[in-house]
Amino acid sequence: MMKRMAILLAGFLIFLSAQAAGAYELGSTGNINIHGFISQGYLQTTDNNFFGPTEDGSFQFNERGINFSADVSDRLRVGLQFFSRDFGSLGDNEVTIDWAFADYTLTEWANFKAGKIKMPQGLYNTTRDVDMLRTSILLPQSVYNEGWRDSINAMDGFEFYGYAPAGVVGSFEYHTQIGVNKFKDDGPEMRLLEDQFPVAWGVDVDNNHVDRTYVGSFIWEAPLEGLRMGASGWQMSFDADITGYSPVTSQPDSDIIDVTQTGWTTSLEYSIGDLVLSTEYNRINYEFDAPKFIPGGMDFDSEGYYGMATYRFCDWFEMGTYYSEYYSNTDDKDGKDAVAKWNAYGGMAGGYPPGQEHRAYLKDLALSLRFDITENWILKVEGHQMKGAAIMLNSDGNTAVYSGVMGPAYEKDWQLYTAKVSFSF
Repeated sequence: MMKRMAILLAGFLIFLSAQAAGAYELGSTGNINIHGFISQGYLQTTDNNFFGPTEDGSFQFNERGINFSADVSDRLRVGLQFFSRDFGSLGDNEVTIDWAFADYTLTEWANFKAGKIKMPQGLYNTTRDVDMLRTSILLPQSVYNEGWRDSINAMDGFEFYGYAPAGVVGSFEYHTQIGVNKFKDDGPEMRLLEDQFPVAWGVDVDNNHVDRTYVGSFIWEAPLEGLRMGASGWQMSFDADITGYSPVTSQPDSDIIDVTQTGWTTSLEYSIGDLVLSTEYNRINYEFDAPKFIPGGMDFDSEGYYGMATYRFCDWFEMGTYYSEYYSNTDDKDGKDAVAKWNAYGGMAGGYPPGQEHRAYLKDLALSLRFDITENWILKVEGHQMKGAAIMLNSDGNTAVYSGVMGPAYEKDWQLYTAKVSFSF
């Protein structure tokens, strides 16, 4: 059923693309606007499957969206977006409500929003699905991890936000949110959680339930034109059913796993003419508790950061590059402790097999080329020189058998190539 809806949505977008591009207005008052976008890409890796069967090349890489918005009154605005995506083993072209809100303006510095609302994590999370708004095809995975996209994309709840001009010191923008996230039991969040346990345990995590999510964001627009700095943070708590081999009972067993994720991001962007420079740092603390599987619980931090530069040479050509680093555990950045753990227990307590230390990090040097064919059509090509294998999923086929025990298997040095065509109206 959902695939049928995706086909209908794609057909509708193609029909609209044949019409004059721009905003569409419906209704007797002409105040309902329709916008949309559709993109198709290709992914190829020299080694390692990057969220899907990319070693053989994959066309499972697209986004489609259509949104409606209307000003009900001078103070009230409503909006809704249907969205589908396919990113290898993620998304599967399932049509979802990406966002849906009612936005009420009290003053410039005090506004209230309710519904399914985008989460302002970092500078680019709220616009990450709109390919037209950036140079790169993939945002730096050190901060905008595709594996955690659904959990930090949007939430059902309430938002209080505003903009406050501050004269000679610039202006300020703030957002505070409370609500709950929703993500799929077979999605990458659950699969990444399963990867925290030894493959040999056959752990399965499902039936997740988010208890609460808090979000805060603050951006300072400096008096120096083009300079903005920000900080954002969030906390999400959820529980889920966990089954598999239990080291406590020494047999297949089940339990409830409680997870708390607390993250924050600092951001800096400077635009001068056609040059844009940006950098962000992200740190996330994970707390896991499941007595039958993790005696005493588990607590660790991940971190990531990048530096990016883009330059528009002319109306139709733009180039960008970034360097990004991500570490899944700040206490074991080189993976040596994880290898020692594997050696101490023959892989039955987890860790990384010898020679797989690079599972602990991902270093990415990217180069992007963007060609604006028309005002509404763009073509991008991008290459990545990768070192390491953090954030990717064992369940995408990145495993092997080591002395009878299944474990992660990734190449240390590899490349990712991708191309993408996008249309928007």
